[in-house]
Amino acid sequence: MPVLVAQRGGPCAACGALVLKGERIDYTLGTGPRHLACADRLPELRRNQHAAPCVLCSVQVPRGAGALSVTETCEGGAFTRRWAVSCVDFLACHERIAAASST
Repeated sequence: MPVLVAQRGGPCAACGALVLKGERIDYTLGTGPRHLACADRLPELRRNQHAAPCVLCSVQVPRGAGALSVTETCEGGAFTRRWAVSCVDFLACHERIAAASST
């Protein structure tokens, strides 16, 4: 388990919470940065490969900085997949939604 000091902030590959710059992290190239407390957990956060707007607050999420989710539906025997990108920083996303609804 290589323990490093984070050179920049970003999402934890296991829990999705923010990794702060200067924080001690577990890092491997295959999984990405994880908190030391999350080092035993498997990576669960699926990151977006392309920049896209957040499905909740509509802010543009840069490549690799968001959580990617998929919803699969079946209508009339045809399966449809809908991919969605959401902000990893849930508090900031919630604040943007609250600010937009108050105006």
